[in-house]
Amino acid sequence: MNLDQLTTEIDEQGLDSFYISFGDLMVILCVFLVMLLTMSKIDIGSFEKIKSVMTGRTDNTLVELSDSLKEIVEGTPGIPGASVHLAKDGVRVDLDTAVLFAPGSAVIKDDALVSLEPMLNEIIRTEYQIDVEGHTDDVPFYRVTDGEIETNWSLSGKRAGSVILHLRSLGFAPDRLRAVGYAHTRPVVETDNKSGAELEDARARNRRVSLLIR
Repeated sequence: MNLDQLTTEIDEQGLDSFYISFGDLMVILCVFLVMLLTMSKIDIGSFEKIKSVMTGRTDNTLVELSDSLKEIVEGTPGIPGASVHLAKDGVRVDLDTAVLFAPGSAVIKDDALVSLEPMLNEIIRTEYQIDVEGHTDDVPFYRVTDGEIETNWSLSGKRAGSVILHLRSLGFAPDRLRAVGYAHTRPVVETDNKSGAELEDARARNRRVSLLIR
């Protein structure tokens, strides 16, 4: 093999190595882009669960907030009719409307607010957004009061609005809050094929105001 052939072979080997390295780089970049696109679709609750597992830390995360709120709700004296869980879209606090409101009313009972204070004081120290969601059961609600038609939709929205007003009175910034009325469209328990006490229990669980912290 002469010098020219040897040089050509070395050049070809070097070029092959370059193509292999360039190909590896492209694969790594593609994987990175796929990860970015995938993470962009992950809800914040799911993301912070992953973050806490990867880092071993829950400081200043929804995971930490969820644990803190659970301690308040389930501890002593606790909060009757409240439950907390970390969902894929954030921390969800469900409040039984029977504790908050009289039937068909959107005015919060005075005695219901006292027990909520420790939990709300914990939430106000964060910077998360809060969706206040009103939910009714599937029993049709219809009445006319002073010429205004009221339905499941308006009742759920008004109850969410009442909770918003209370949060504002505690000092929650208005740009952190959003009121949503879902009526009967998002039950936590389906009522199909249920009757008697089982049906009433399902409907009672579906009547709620939810605080979605995200």
